[in-house]
Amino acid sequence: ARAELSRAWYGRPADRLALVGITGTIGKTSVLSILDVILARAGIPAGTIGSLGIRFGDTVHATRLTTPDALTLHRALAQMLAGGARLAAMEVTSHALVQHRVHGLRFRLGVFTNLTLLEHLEYHGSFRRYVEAKLRYFDHLEKGAPLVYAAGDRLVQTIVRDRRGVRPVGCGPGGTVSVRVGRPAPEAGGSRVIFTVRRPLPRLDGGSVAPGTFTLDLPLLGRPYVRNATLAAAAALCAGAEVEHVQAAVASMPPPRRRMQILHRGRFTVLDDTVAHPDAISAVFEVAARLPHRRLHVVYAIRGRRGIEINRRDAEAIAIWLRRVPAATVVVTASEEATDAANWVQAEEEDAVLHELRRCVPGVEYRPRLDDAIGLALGRAGRRDLVLLLGAQGMDGGADVVARWLQRHGEAVSGERGGGH
Repeated sequence: ARAELSRAWYGRPADRLALVGITGTIGKTSVLSILDVILARAGIPAGTIGSLGIRFGDTVHATRLTTPDALTLHRALAQMLAGGARLAAMEVTSHALVQHRVHGLRFRLGVFTNLTLLEHLEYHGSFRRYVEAKLRYFDHLEKGAPLVYAAGDRLVQTIVRDRRGVRPVGCGPGGTVSVRVGRPAPEAGGSRVIFTVRRPLPRLDGGSVAPGTFTLDLPLLGRPYVRNATLAAAAALCAGAEVEHVQAAVASMPPPRRRMQILHRGRFTVLDDTVAHPDAISAVFEVAARLPHRRLHVVYAIRGRRGIEINRRDAEAIAIWLRRVPAATVVVTASEEATDAANWVQAEEEDAVLHELRRCVPGVEYRPRLDDAIGLALGRAGRRDLVLLLGAQGMDGGADVVARWLQRHGEAVSGERGGGH
């Protein structure tokens, strides 16, 4: 009822916008951010709604929820429409689907990033119920809507294959996808991707994108970010962007905040990533293993109020990688001074992480405060060392801690802190 009232009160703005819905376990924010940059380069007036806020033109409004409540959502769509937007792209969470925040919305274009175990068990109770919540997303896709998805995710591939009424646009390696993604050796500071449209892609204006091959030069490191960029590129082509818009936009965009972001390059290097899942942890360590460094120092912020299992599995992934890429310092923190009540670390979560790491990795240290944990690692970092700041909400303040530490110790901040769009 709240959604119906909100839609009516604001004059049904969603009916006059081309809506793009982005769902999946991880990668939604990155895909949305990259898509936003491409659409702007293509001259397509578009607004975005997600974990980085409600954005249109130079206006940004922070939101408490990745997918806002219905009243906030329809007010934002009405404001975008009044400002000249033709398209609105948004992240669609499992919570929003279950709580009817997107009730009444119909997406003309969809993006499905992945589905992974252990996410939001504290809310849904089981992986089955989490998947059932995500399946409600298909109720919001218009009949015949293009659905861009990661073909390398077996569960998503199975779900999409069994869905009628959508036009699947699979992206990834292999011979059966609509968009084949080939990745040669990483370039310095980024990645070069070979992007091949194997069959015509449907456009929202009724036309199609012709088959062909082109390259994407990304200022991004790591598998997840290559995947997210290619999903965003395919979605942008379907939304009306041209190939040259896609190429120019991704080549010039600033690195997204806390997505394999270099915070400092100087006597030592500091890399920050919002790891929230074992696969994301693996992606960071794959990059760390390739980056030339003398010694490695790792600071990990525990995921508060996410349950024992996801924290144990994250710690297990870190422990496995530290056997391959040994670290001189491993420090764990609960970020006590830097998190709100929704992300406070519970005693059992702290115990699970420390037990798993200390069982496999010698010398693991614990500091309750984020600034103490980061200060410990930075104080030990020497010339040509690499410092990894890893963690979700608990590490959100890490960049500011690093900047203050460098200032106190007379070192100029030199990195890529301009991301975060």
